[in-house]
Amino acid sequence: MKKGFKIFLMLILLQINIVYAEEFNITSKSVILYNMNENKVLYELKSDEKLQIASLTKIMTVITAIEHNDDLSKEVVITKDMLKGISEYTQVGFKEGDKPTIKDLLYGSMLPSGADAVNALAVSTSGSVSKFVELMNEEAKKLKLDHTLFDNPIGMDSDHNYSTASDIAKLLIYSLKNKTFKEVFTAREYKIECLNKTVKTTLVSYSRSYGLDVSQITGAKSGFTDGAGLCLASTSTIDDVNYLLITLGASTKSRSNAVRDSLEIYDYYSTNYGYQVVLKKGQKIKNIPIKWGHDKEYSLVADKDVSLYLSNDIRRNRIKYVFDGVDEINYKMKKGDKLGTVKIVYENETLSTYDVYLDQDLKFYHPVLYGTIFVLFVVMVYSFRYVFQAYRYKRNRKSNHLQK
Repeated sequence: MKKGFKIFLMLILLQINIVYAEEFNITSKSVILYNMNENKVLYELKSDEKLQIASLTKIMTVITAIEHNDDLSKEVVITKDMLKGISEYTQVGFKEGDKPTIKDLLYGSMLPSGADAVNALAVSTSGSVSKFVELMNEEAKKLKLDHTLFDNPIGMDSDHNYSTASDIAKLLIYSLKNKTFKEVFTAREYKIECLNKTVKTTLVSYSRSYGLDVSQITGAKSGFTDGAGLCLASTSTIDDVNYLLITLGASTKSRSNAVRDSLEIYDYYSTNYGYQVVLKKGQKIKNIPIKWGHDKEYSLVADKDVSLYLSNDIRRNRIKYVFDGVDEINYKMKKGDKLGTVKIVYENETLSTYDVYLDQDLKFYHPVLYGTIFVLFVVMVYSFRYVFQAYRYKRNRKSNHLQK
């Protein structure tokens, strides 16, 4: 009879930071890197430190505008008030009277980081910039971004506009679940029809100006102010691993520092880490005795390969499998009942823990039935013995009577 086990994966994976800050030649003050396949933090550097975040603010601006506008094709008339106070910031190039759509403004805010597009989004969504900022802060509370505060939608330097790498990562993870946001965030270029102009992501300029290969970065939002330094929120897919990386406060000595820092971190992990098969299909884990079973033992056998994100130099022969569960299977257990857990252990570190369940109904010699049969058998034996003895006694008495 074929036996196996169903594994419901609850990745706990390595809980230690394997790479330390000194090993990276980066200038960023704060960093957090996620493996998005498992929603697991791979590396952190002061990720909970409150810092100014420059145009990474626009991540919240864009997702807030998307969630509060049902019709992205609606036209917005650019007003004079929308263009006030932004002369020092990057702009798409809108003029009073232009009629972009909400969608145009989303791309204009994210790709070239246009302050004019941001203000137009804010006013058209909420009636004023201040009311839109209130929506941004409500969203932050909803997402439990406890170390984040906004006082403008552009990312201007302010003591009341700040966040952390950890909070920005949470915000981006949430935002990328929105289809429209993901399309905007991952776009390389977009044509704004009312301007007859194609806007491009700032990554394009970094690639051209500094000769950087950004082909593996699938989406990005950059930011720069004197107070915040250089910032970058990005995603990357390398060898089927989806990464999400936030870097804040990189040195401004070179405008490419945030991108260079990100590329170095991506390169290190993609070169030195990857998915390793730690449990092969058909591999037996343990035999569990079956009490009163037609079969003596139940075999825990992997029904598929299991891979974990690990260092490439891991020694597979040192991987151990530790079962913690029932000592035996009895007739009360049914298909789907939990038997215990299997821990995959490497050099005293638990890499992963799996719940293990009975994957089939087993056949048993029912103890009550067979116990009853045994008791009846014993009763019959003693009854037969009693009857036989009574018969012999009666016969002996009759024989003795005749002899007299």
